[in-house]
Amino acid sequence: MSRAPESAPPARLDHHALERYETAWLGVAAVMTALLFVGVLASVVSGTYPLLDAGSGHAHDGPIVRGRVDPKNLAATPFVKPGLVVDAAGQPLLNDQGTLDAYIVAGNFTFQPAVLRVPAGVPVTLHVTATDVAHGFEVTGTNINAEILPGHVASLTVTFRHPGEQHAICNEYCGVGHHNMITRFVVDPPATGAKETQ
Repeated sequence: MSRAPESAPPARLDHHALERYETAWLGVAAVMTALLFVGVLASVVSGTYPLLDAGSGHAHDGPIVRGRVDPKNLAATPFVKPGLVVDAAGQPLLNDQGTLDAYIVAGNFTFQPAVLRVPAGVPVTLHVTATDVAHGFEVTGTNINAEILPGHVASLTVTFRHPGEQHAICNEYCGVGHHNMITRFVVDPPATGAKETQ
């Protein structure tokens, strides 16, 4: 039985060839860094970066200034009465952007309100803030996932398409009662129509 001839080991790259590859990759990294810097600079100059003020498309009421509130003095803000903004008859009110407004307060291992009733098919802008520590706010079945900080107001718009029940959970560890932080959205069949604010 004859043995097959042994093949030669693959050629190794010498030091100079490796240096050329490293130089090429360094050039690619430098170009990417320059493009990132130019992109961020262009975003700032053109004003396309995300804003936290009322000019960003969310109408904050009264003492909510530039997306911030005093977490120790929520009595002077719409957060004093968490829930959906309604008229005297209890009917939801549409804001200037054509959405409903709901105010949610996270703190002491709870979300207030614990249950929020919203109509299906109507956009709802959720204004969320915290009173104590950083919390997470994730609405299951949607792409809403935000970090909620004391004094900051996160405004997130969602449309619940189908009647039923959705949950919002705290997905950022906030202390020993973290596992209890949940609120329910009860999505009702669409109403005949919401009133517009005057």
